[in-house]
Amino acid sequence: MRNTTILFALAALCIAGVDDAAAQRRGGNFGIGGQLGEPTGLTLKAGVGRGAIDFAAGWDLSDDAFFAQGHYLLAERPISASGVNFFYGPGVFVGSRNDNTAFGLSFNVGANYYTGPVEIFGQVTPRLQLIDDTDFDLGAAIGLRFYP
Repeated sequence: MRNTTILFALAALCIAGVDDAAAQRRGGNFGIGGQLGEPTGLTLKAGVGRGAIDFAAGWDLSDDAFFAQGHYLLAERPISASGVNFFYGPGVFVGSRNDNTAFGLSFNVGANYYTGPVEIFGQVTPRLQLIDDTDFDLGAAIGLRFYP
């Protein structure tokens, strides 16, 4: 499973392109919403297609844990005429739990669909932790963003 994800992420790096039609469909350039997965919490997106920034933050008050990730999208391309888009981009993450801090590099790969001012998305995020330890992890999430 991990090898397949890494190969998929590397293949995505070889694809390039920009889709400005997504901005026309949704009406705005800033989206806010929520997501379930890793992390579960708040999600923000600023920009359109290539150059957009995707941010997510989650917290667990009972476990004193916080996690945040941000990605720079290299592309958001349509998948045929289905209205579904494929997106990908590199990023970073930071996490804290019980006074232990983690930091590392990540890569976001996913698909989204715009229906009016709402974006529905799913994503997979391989992560390479560099600080406090060296570790590999895989996150995933589904969510909604609203573009006012």
